[in-house]
Amino acid sequence: MKRILQIGNWPPPVCGWSMSLVGLRRELESRGWDCQVMNLNENRKIPSPEYIDVQGGWDYFRKILRFVRRGYAVHVRVNGESAKGYLLALVALLLARSWRWPGLLTYCGGHQQSYFPAPRGKLRHFAFTVLFRIPTRIYCNSEAVKVALLTAGVDPGRVVSIPHFSTHYVQFEPVALPLPIEEFCRRHQGVFFVYVCFRKEYMLEFLASVMRVFRASFPKIGFLMAGTSTRELPPLIEFLRREQLEDATWVTGSVPHDLFLTLMQRSLAYIRPPLTDGVCASVMEGLTLKVPVLASDNGARPPGVELWGEGDADRLLGLMTRAAIARETLVARMTPVTVEDNTGRLADDIELVCGGSRDRCRVAASEVSSNTRVGS
Repeated sequence: MKRILQIGNWPPPVCGWSMSLVGLRRELESRGWDCQVMNLNENRKIPSPEYIDVQGGWDYFRKILRFVRRGYAVHVRVNGESAKGYLLALVALLLARSWRWPGLLTYCGGHQQSYFPAPRGKLRHFAFTVLFRIPTRIYCNSEAVKVALLTAGVDPGRVVSIPHFSTHYVQFEPVALPLPIEEFCRRHQGVFFVYVCFRKEYMLEFLASVMRVFRASFPKIGFLMAGTSTRELPPLIEFLRREQLEDATWVTGSVPHDLFLTLMQRSLAYIRPPLTDGVCASVMEGLTLKVPVLASDNGARPPGVELWGEGDADRLLGLMTRAAIARETLVARMTPVTVEDNTGRLADDIELVCGGSRDRCRVAASEVSSNTRVGS
């Protein structure tokens, strides 16, 4: 049996992590794998036939233990923004490697995040050095992130750079907008589309100040804000009320992927604030759909993105003004995007590492473990 336990976000809510996991599971199952998913998303406590629910820390531990004892490889996700996520990944990988099954780690963050990379001698650097020595394989989505991972002393042969963005991200059917959103669009001459969460990396204070200044010149243009989870909706709505932006915005929360891309297509441009996200799937979706993308310059944006520097309100305002009055000029500057089957590439490497059988999985894991000990 080809068995693997995928640990990560399963929708809803929909995000780049969950889109990647949905596509990978579909690909592996089409190849005959028994691919189980342990859900760490907001809906993790709700039992479902689609995934393995997680009721708490002990439940997480015992369920992973049950699967590795049954011969499942483990694939877990982590980034450099969450201490809790770090611990969850550490536990999963230690359990897999204790039974000498392959332990795969996908680093989902960009190349500059809150906890990683970190200066040598700092506890954060030591913690990630320990984590990165455990997996059989580490996946990341760009060469810039790979360079950052190697600062933790990782064997370069165990780090594989494969973009998360893949063909299934842009396979969608345009859908009718829910009536309240349709009415909001009709009340405005145009709308910007923004993916936001109620977290510091989304720079909400900066974004709100830019929106207020922009609305002074373009009062008939609105902002559709999607992406935030259910628990973040109340504080986000309250924040927009305090900033006197209620009339200018419509907060959809998390929406299905078909609706997400339909909203993006209806927009003047897509605004992407975070600096910590690396090569973002929604940025690539915007470029593929020929929707102008106005994104913070995090050092990893693909060609065709209109960049603004951290805190540079004038630059962002200028780009928004261009999108409002001469959108076609931004579209004309966009670079054609080639969409590759990166999910298939990732599945190919998983099959290479795990070997598709109990004996080959053990041999592959043992060989990498031996190489790691030599290089330690």
